[in-house]
Amino acid sequence: MSHASTVRPVIENPRSDIVLVTTVPTTSERQTATAEAVVAHWQAAQWPPELLSLTAYTSSDGESVLTYGQWASEEALLRALKEEGGIAYAGPAVPETAGPAPAPVPYRLYRAVRGNGIPDPAPVAESFPVAFFGAENDRAAREFVDGLFAAEEATEGDDRDYPGGISANMHISVDGTSVLSFSEWVTEANAVAHIEAVWEPLLKHLGGTGLLYRHFGSLYPVA
Repeated sequence: MSHASTVRPVIENPRSDIVLVTTVPTTSERQTATAEAVVAHWQAAQWPPELLSLTAYTSSDGESVLTYGQWASEEALLRALKEEGGIAYAGPAVPETAGPAPAPVPYRLYRAVRGNGIPDPAPVAESFPVAFFGAENDRAAREFVDGLFAAEEATEGDDRDYPGGISANMHISVDGTSVLSFSEWVTEANAVAHIEAVWEPLLKHLGGTGLLYRHFGSLYPVA
C-alpha cells in the first residue's frame, strides 16, 4: 500500500540504489488529467517492498509529465519492468490524447552538489529544471558530468551560491547512453534566471533537451 504526499523525495536518499524515469507526452489541456491518471495507476497497483517513492512532475509548457521512481534494489526494479503495465510503468490509464509514453529508463545518481546559499534545513523546492544529454557509454557519460562541473567551477567558482539553488543531481542511465540533470530550486523565478544565464547556452552548445517542471504529487509506502 502507498499514501499520497506533498513531501518531495530526497534525491540523495542513501537507500535508493536505482531510479526509473519516464517522460509522458501530453497537451496543456490534458496535462492535469494525464498526471492524475498516472498517480491513480500507481495507487491501484501492488506496491513492492523495494519501492521507496514514486513522484509525478508537470512541465511548465504543459506538454509533459515526468515520473521519477526510487528503488532500493535493481533486481526488484527489473522484476517490476517485466510486468507490462505494472507499477514500473506510467500506466495504461494515461488518456489517449496524451500519446504513448516512451519506455522508462533506469538511472543511477552519479554526482550531486548542493547550493551553499541555502539554509539547513533547506526550504521546500518548488521548481525542477530537468535536462537530458546523450552519451556513447558509461565512461563518456561520467567524463561529461565531471567536465561539466569542472567548467562550471572554472567560470562561476566552486561556492555555488546561486540565489534559490538547492541542489543539482546528475544521473547516468544504466546503459550509459543518457545523462539526466535534475535540479531543485526554491522558486521558478530563481530557476528561470539560472537557466537563461547558464543552461540555455549549454543546451544549445551540447545539444541536450530541457524543461522546467513542478511537483504534482508523490507516493510513499505505508509505514
